[in-house]
Amino acid sequence: MFSFSQLNEVQILLFALILLRMSAFVVSAAIFNTGNISAPLKILISLVFTIVVYQNLATNQALVRLKESQADLLLLAGREVLLGLVLGFITRLFFFAISMAGELVSISMGLGQAQMFNPMMGSMSNAMEQFYSVIATLVFLAMNGHHMMIMGIVESFQTSPVAQLSFHYSSFAEVVLKMQSFFIIGIKISAPILISMMIVQLGIALLSRVVPQINVMVTSASVTVLIGFVILFISLPLLVMQMAGLMDFSMGEFFKFIKAI
Repeated sequence: MFSFSQLNEVQILLFALILLRMSAFVVSAAIFNTGNISAPLKILISLVFTIVVYQNLATNQALVRLKESQADLLLLAGREVLLGLVLGFITRLFFFAISMAGELVSISMGLGQAQMFNPMMGSMSNAMEQFYSVIATLVFLAMNGHHMMIMGIVESFQTSPVAQLSFHYSSFAEVVLKMQSFFIIGIKISAPILISMMIVQLGIALLSRVVPQINVMVTSASVTVLIGFVILFISLPLLVMQMAGLMDFSMGEFFKFIKAI
């Protein structure tokens, strides 16, 4: 049975370091970082995660390593915060790609000015981006993305133990390079709508040359939105499949980074 009052000084420090990584992860990770989850609830989630894993992590080896490294306590704390933030950021790359796809679709359909607050990204976004984010959240939860996130942060304590200053800096560089792949996938997700809108705009331009009496500025807006929604609903199953593939890719990169740190 876990009892905080029975911990000695080194055990309390170990608990605090674990809590720092957990708190940084909860603050920055997908799902947990939304504005719908209040700060006290995020603190509670971090404490619960820490209490659950503490018994398995508080080994004699970890306690001895921490006791020998107490002079570098600030560096150890900074390392835990950095690891938690980076791991949480990687889980959000999935939503960044989806958000970019929704933004491209919205601009191509002429709906870029319809702004609303997106709680998943914590910022203002347009209607189509919000629609894509909702579908992405459902896909994320349906594929147990939240379970894999928790498994990943727990596994990180095995691959990168607490009270250890060593880092594999190459793994952080790989995260930056992999962001390019997520942006490419985001463009691929929005490709059906983008290509359709390009064809529609080309057709409207040709029509305006054939029939100059048509008011292109008025007609093109309604036609673009109508055809855009038709293509969107037709390609909705493909969109879900692409999101599922992106989800697998992002979780694969997440666990690959955990094993590399």
